[in-house]
Amino acid sequence: MLNLEKGQSLSLVKPDGSSIQKIRVGLSWDTADVGRNVDLDLFVIHKQSRKVAFFNNKTAIQGVQLSDDNLTGEGEGDDEFTKLDATKTDDGDYYICVNIYDAKARNQSFNLVKNAKATIYNDETNSSIAAYAISQDGGKNTGLIVANLKDVGGHYEFTALGEYLTGDINEVAQTIFKK
Repeated sequence: MLNLEKGQSLSLVKPDGSSIQKIRVGLSWDTADVGRNVDLDLFVIHKQSRKVAFFNNKTAIQGVQLSDDNLTGEGEGDDEFTKLDATKTDDGDYYICVNIYDAKARNQSFNLVKNAKATIYNDETNSSIAAYAISQDGGKNTGLIVANLKDVGGHYEFTALGEYLTGDINEVAQTIFKK
């Protein structure tokens, strides 16, 4: 498995050069304070259609499906994930994002999160392709643009972004729509 760093890109193809049609991006995290729950919400934004798939509308984007919402980050492996199917998604930019649910009211930020990681899988074979550690100190930020997945004619290119910002789902979406 390849370990990506911020800014690195990866074309998601099979060893024979053919496209991986179905991918999964998993997110895992732990809390820095034992006994304190930090609810990270994974969501996906398709920039061109201005649609957002999130915990209340998991299938808002054609070809994108989100997992159930993990409220605590407890347990081994991926806490939340999204699946993307290149045979169903439209060409364009898909942003994998996360924010802390109700961060302002709960007085929470990414300085309470540790061991955060995004893992990219070939969902056809259930094998991991690459991982991207995003656990650097996020400080007082409450939102994170993890990565860009670009659908380029039936296959994906993954770019690790790691862009922290302050904001909820709507504010993160507005930042992406302005890109």
